[in-house]
Amino acid sequence: MISSVQDYPVSHYFNPDAAQRFFIPKYQREYVWKPRDWEALFNDLEDSPKGHFLGSIICVNNQKDSMAGGRLELIDGQQRFTTISLLFCALYDRLKAHPDPDDDFNVEIVNLKNRLFIKSTNQWRFEPSEQAQNKADFQKVLSDLFPKLVSAPKGLSYFGNRRIAKAYSYFRERLQPLSIEQTLALLDKLKAAILVKIEVPSHSDAFVLFETINNRGIPLSAIDIIKNNLLAELDKRPDYGIDRAFDEWKDLIDLLPDPAVQERFLRQLYNMFKYLKRVEVKGCTRATRSNLISIYDTLLRKRPVWLFGALQAKGKTYSALLNPMVARAEWGDATAAALQDLQRLGAAPAYAFLLWASQVAQSKKWTEGDVVSRLATLLTKWFFWRNLTDMPPTRELDPMFMELVGYLLTRIRSGEVTTLDGFIQQASDWLLARAAPQDVCESRLKGDVYLENYDATRFMLCKLEETHQTRETKRDLWAHDANDRPVFTVEHILPKTENLGPGWVTMLEGDQTGTAAAIRERCAHQLGNLTLSGYNSKLGTMEFLKKRDRKNEQGDFIGYRNGLYLNADLASRDDWNEAAITARTDEMLKEVMSILSLREDK
Repeated sequence: MISSVQDYPVSHYFNPDAAQRFFIPKYQREYVWKPRDWEALFNDLEDSPKGHFLGSIICVNNQKDSMAGGRLELIDGQQRFTTISLLFCALYDRLKAHPDPDDDFNVEIVNLKNRLFIKSTNQWRFEPSEQAQNKADFQKVLSDLFPKLVSAPKGLSYFGNRRIAKAYSYFRERLQPLSIEQTLALLDKLKAAILVKIEVPSHSDAFVLFETINNRGIPLSAIDIIKNNLLAELDKRPDYGIDRAFDEWKDLIDLLPDPAVQERFLRQLYNMFKYLKRVEVKGCTRATRSNLISIYDTLLRKRPVWLFGALQAKGKTYSALLNPMVARAEWGDATAAALQDLQRLGAAPAYAFLLWASQVAQSKKWTEGDVVSRLATLLTKWFFWRNLTDMPPTRELDPMFMELVGYLLTRIRSGEVTTLDGFIQQASDWLLARAAPQDVCESRLKGDVYLENYDATRFMLCKLEETHQTRETKRDLWAHDANDRPVFTVEHILPKTENLGPGWVTMLEGDQTGTAAAIRERCAHQLGNLTLSGYNSKLGTMEFLKKRDRKNEQGDFIGYRNGLYLNADLASRDDWNEAAITARTDEMLKEVMSILSLREDK
């Protein structure tokens, strides 16, 4: 596995007279060191004697003599190599400002340049990762220092906001107060610092070591390790190769760019299909964060090409489930709208079941978009009530959907379920049996629903409004402003604040003096006291009639006469009290049950 292990000073890797080059392969992630890492390196060099140990690097080397020339691939060590190169650049920038250099000093400056470039060809000694514009940013640093050797990158925007620029600026600032002698002393310490070079003959060996000796100070995620193991296995196959494997992996990651979503996808994929012999890993009844790496390591060592193909195919489906734009292109408007509702409820566990159901649709030759649309609509209703009642609890959801798959699979295999209608009905009945009882649901709707679950409450109000929208009155109730804040938010008609104004006190109390505070406490967060507003902050604690008739500077109604269905009864009212809130709660409860009930046919 290991060809050689040797400790070298930094000056050996950045030897001005050598032709050896290093590069970060394109499948490695970007430069991620932060100010605390730059500070630790700089302080360690300043405070330690010569020969400070910087850690180890792992290189893939097919040459007999790696230091004789050529281009070595850095599998581990990119954070250090990138940072060291930037520190060399900052040192060059500081030292070239010496007003009165002697011959020895000029030799040092020339050597410093040749630590960054191959003397005979002017090629870069070190090429950073291409991820996150690292290479282009490093080119910008070099072009500023050596405009005759390196051309400035074209179309580079926001350079100063990224890590390469910030690291370079940090080192320049740290060097600025140092004298020339102090700067030269730091350069000597950097050149003398030790890096252990571990050489391996193949990517497979490198990735195994990369997991085991990950000493960059940057923790590897499950996705990093699974990727490394997968690339290592595919690199062993001459018909695949590392470049093809990485390009296809990148396509998969582009479908699911969020690392948390990637991990959830891998967990849910195993959990939904582990009943297949080729998928099940002995001893792993359910994928969790703690055993995810072990599961996929076992699977990819058995069938890496099949597994990668499955990941790509299911990743495409999963991306469509999460992305309404993709879903619209894949399955049509109705399916995209149903999935959008599900997403707004934060129903992440539902995607596991939908992923499995899409496979059933393909196997049964049912219309996939129809299956996804009908199930997403069902799951939206189910998750609305689950979120509102917290029944069943969150910890039970993943195992529950695994149980549902087993239940449906048994009935499909027995012939009890042969049609799409039968499939949907069986799923509906099973989910209904695990939903909160009707009386619990109604009790939550009659209670302080705003406090129980704000997101479910906002979803419910939006669905009530959307049900009554026409083409002429349609508004995007889910729009966000320039700061990514929702435009329409939940508005309390009777203010929730404890300090009610005199107008509100008089309206609430009538002839029962001293009851306003108790009424507010009982009613403020009830469904009947809630509506939607795009101007919540402008209405706030205003008295009812002022809220009702409020206009903006253009003369448009922004209060309860704004044309929303939810405000229709408010627009014609002259008072607002406990009786009105109770009556509106009862009416809205009936509408919610008609729109979102799981039991409409029961």
